[in-house]
Amino acid sequence: MTLVKVPDSVPDFYRHVYCIMGLPFDAHTLALARQGLVESIAQRKRCVIITPNVNFIAACQGDAAFRDLLLKSDMSLVDGMPIFLIARLLGLPIPERVSGAGMFESLAERQTENPISVYLFGEAPGIARSASEEIQINATGMTSAGWFEPTFSSVETLSESQIIDEINGSHADFLVIALGAQKGQRWIDLNVNRLSIPAICHLGAVIKMTAGVIRRAPAWVQKLGLEWLWRIKEEPFLWSRYQRDAFVLLKLLFNRIFPYVGFRIVRRLSNGRGLPAESKAGRRAGVQSLRLSGHWREVDSEVLRSAFTRMAESGDDIELDLSELTYLDSAIVGLLLLLRGHCLRSGARMQVRSISAPAKRILYYLCAEFLLDPVIGSPQTSASELSKPFSLSGNDAEFAE
Repeated sequence: MTLVKVPDSVPDFYRHVYCIMGLPFDAHTLALARQGLVESIAQRKRCVIITPNVNFIAACQGDAAFRDLLLKSDMSLVDGMPIFLIARLLGLPIPERVSGAGMFESLAERQTENPISVYLFGEAPGIARSASEEIQINATGMTSAGWFEPTFSSVETLSESQIIDEINGSHADFLVIALGAQKGQRWIDLNVNRLSIPAICHLGAVIKMTAGVIRRAPAWVQKLGLEWLWRIKEEPFLWSRYQRDAFVLLKLLFNRIFPYVGFRIVRRLSNGRGLPAESKAGRRAGVQSLRLSGHWREVDSEVLRSAFTRMAESGDDIELDLSELTYLDSAIVGLLLLLRGHCLRSGARMQVRSISAPAKRILYYLCAEFLLDPVIGSPQTSASELSKPFSLSGNDAEFAE
């Protein structure tokens, strides 16, 4: 079998992402998300999209492996209305909720001379086939390149060569998967480098909606933020899952989100802007080092975006010193999540050597304290080399901001 890989590149650290409950979210409108996907297809550039909702957030609390899979994505959309409302509470410039179903419908309804081709992978027997036929009949912005209904096979079985060959042989632009969130993301991670399809997304119930097995909520229900209630009407078995997810969300609200809101108010009233943001970066024997100090906000992020891009392009292991960091906002934490995602995807090691108490508290409030856990990665550098002190002066200070 010949493996065809869409060229992978350094992550786009110029994405405007914000950390909400431990995951990065792009500040996208529906139009921007659609444009990004279409451009990736035109350039044959890898674009793994995730559409986290409250179920994703809840699952991440007890499944670190699933959370790390999500960090490897190229676009993250605010699917759940509760997440959008929390973004508003935190003052984050997330313009609107962009659901996976909404994005798929928008692509299908486009009036264009160049419809995208979609391959449907998942759901029970007969559903993907019906959805494929529906696309061929009614969609103006997309065509069906094929379908595969895997029943209840394991991730390993669904990764066999003949299945991957069949998907690649479709020459599709967009692979839509419906295997269940955690199973689907594991399948994507296992096979992403074997797939020649540029755009990939797990879209849950979209295939069933397209096939007419269930109906999507009317627009007025969506605007009221009650699409979850409509889903329960369509699929009553979801009630128990939504109940569990709501309990997790309430715990996060009272233990993390509300205290963080209070923390920001008190800090703003007492300290103002704080110390200026400063960074120093250097290199030694396969390790990129970066020390951040002072008060870091989104307005200071250009320096960090540039530094992270250079660090990722180097292919070296990464060490961060956050011991003199007095403040970091959700946008800065979002960039740190992208850096961790890069290391997870590339096999580079990442380690936070030290962190200040205020910064550690903020990571806790944002459910991102796992950033302090090292990414083991590939053994590019020895443990003794990683434990050496930073070298940030003289010839070693390759770039200093």
